[in-house]
Amino acid sequence: MDLHTRIELFGGPEDGREITLPAGAAGGPLSPLPVPRDGEEPMAAYVKDHQRPHGVWIYKYTLTPSMQQSPVQ
Repeated sequence: MDLHTRIELFGGPEDGREITLPAGAAGGPLSPLPVPRDGEEPMAAYVKDHQRPHGVWIYKYTLTPSMQQSPVQ
């Protein structure tokens, strides 16, 4: 079992960047990935959107009033 997962970021300051992160307990990546904004509101994050057939997860940039970690899917 691979303990890491590939993620591609869409939108925001990291658009197009690919990263590798540790997988969660269920084998998938955690979501959301907070984006530092120097205390600005609303908060920003990359949120898990979908998985491509070759296994890379797509995360999309979003602004949200509050941040909560979603359960691992």
